[in-house]
Amino acid sequence: MQMKSMNFFLLAVCLLVYSACKKERNENVTVIRDCTGTYLKFEGNDYHVCNLELVNSFADDEEAVATFKKIKECTGSAMDQIVCEMYHKTEGWIEVIKIE
Repeated sequence: MQMKSMNFFLLAVCLLVYSACKKERNENVTVIRDCTGTYLKFEGNDYHVCNLELVNSFADDEEAVATFKKIKECTGSAMDQIVCEMYHKTEGWIEVIKIE
């Protein structure tokens, strides 16, 4: 009986660690576009979109449901975009997995 309890405990810990480390989000967002780039606004914060091809069909200020993950460095299509010198406060780069 103790072995079953221990196995259950280990399984619960593994699931907790996995869910805590999961960095993808599926949330209601607003697409924000300005001369500095394209962003997803989530919970009052703007996140800079790295892979623009997934959000190209969305207009500025359009609401959507997106799955995304925060990334440290962008190597996607946003790096080729010509932007203005204006400052846009962000919470960092994200990679969009899916957006509807």
